[in-house]
Amino acid sequence: MSLRKKMLVSLFAALLCVSSYIILPIGPVPVTLQVLFVLLAGAVLGAEMGALSVVLWILLGTFGLPVFAGGKAGPMVLLGPTGGYLLGFVICAWIVGFLTRKNTTSKLRTGAAMLLGLSVAYAVGLAGFMASFKFFLHKPMTVQQALTIAVYPFVPFDLVKVGLGAWLAPVLINAVNRAGLMEARHEHA
Repeated sequence: MSLRKKMLVSLFAALLCVSSYIILPIGPVPVTLQVLFVLLAGAVLGAEMGALSVVLWILLGTFGLPVFAGGKAGPMVLLGPTGGYLLGFVICAWIVGFLTRKNTTSKLRTGAAMLLGLSVAYAVGLAGFMASFKFFLHKPMTVQQALTIAVYPFVPFDLVKVGLGAWLAPVLINAVNRAGLMEARHEHA
């Protein structure tokens, strides 16, 4: 991987770190700007580099840097109620990057890819959320209860982030390509 690519991966990991501090606490899983930067990482960097930037962010937090939502850190965050979402974010970035690899000039196509990636992140996050409650609190919960706590409140916020991400992605890709920071990874149709 070239130095420029490493810089871009690191930049998106840093953006994820910063976005973790912008929170709206609405329950055990806060609203943050993380989703926006996960989506953009996939769309701008591509599947592998986008997912790598999310992995780098997770590693920073796992090894003790306070980069998770609300300044949390440490390996226990991965086992807590938001741990599944962190894994889901890696998969989300990869899916968005994979689905937008041919054409990101279409905001509709980019938005659809982002919705699909986000849906997978929700599914993985929900499973982790339910597992953490069962394992740590010995309180099993139904899927409907978990959806009510850990998904439904976030949908309106995340739909706005998808819209913003679909609008920003082509702009950022063009800027990265014009600056020569990465070879053009997209074939414009």
